[in-house]
Amino acid sequence: MNTKRGLAVTLVLIATLASGCASIRARTDVLPRKGWTVYPGAQQGMKDIDAAVNGKLPYPAWMHALLFPAFVLDLPVGVVFDTLALPYDFYRIQHPEDFPGRKRK
Repeated sequence: MNTKRGLAVTLVLIATLASGCASIRARTDVLPRKGWTVYPGAQQGMKDIDAAVNGKLPYPAWMHALLFPAFVLDLPVGVVFDTLALPYDFYRIQHPEDFPGRKRK
């Protein structure tokens, strides 16, 4: 019984590490293409959860079940990180000229 529990915990931890922090992914991948916004990690986290629930992730179905708890656990962490980064996000939105080559939303 303990072996199965240990395996389950290990798989969830691997999925968490593999999925990455939604706040970091949103700031490095999504925002440079679509324009800066506030709370991008929370937005990305909700999109990730929706994709896992509706089977829209580009992974096999068994990975959706593995990634879903990781996305749910990442959401509150992303909200805290986004709250700490809020002054920076506001600055990016209000002063896009300081960041050439980036789109403004």
